[in-house]
Amino acid sequence: MNPDLLTLITNIEARRPLAADAPVSAFHADPGNSHRQIYRNRNAKLGIDFAVDVLDFPGTQAFDARVVRIAAGCNNELHKHAHESLFYVISGTAEVRIGEATLTLNPGGLAFVPRWVFHQSKNLSKTDELVILAITDFGLTKAVLGDYDKRTRLAAGGADVLDHV
Repeated sequence: MNPDLLTLITNIEARRPLAADAPVSAFHADPGNSHRQIYRNRNAKLGIDFAVDVLDFPGTQAFDARVVRIAAGCNNELHKHAHESLFYVISGTAEVRIGEATLTLNPGGLAFVPRWVFHQSKNLSKTDELVILAITDFGLTKAVLGDYDKRTRLAAGGADVLDHV
């Protein structure tokens, strides 16, 4: 069994909190502020201009919280990945493509993206940044598959992206 998955299962079975010594302030984050950036992509030709920050909460193993910021009039790339995602629009208006469906989300709007489904978010504003809180199960999926994101979205021509027509 994958050692990361075994660690995750062992920690669940131990029935102990993983962050018992963390201060209460470590369990709070303001998604409006900048956090640790894990991804940035700009491609003027394709209208791509966005960044992804991660909210580093102590003790998280199965999921993570990410803040996606998309510049005015831009979008992220059409992509897919192994983790599930919940998108919550904090500010701005988003057009979210999930498979062949397209949703328009205003602040407070929520959308679910299943594993391995192509999706893309577009900022419909020509003047204001779009800010989305994305809750994913990246930690769980990484424990099962290893660091798959390096082979897919984060890699130019990643293996799991090439099969999209």
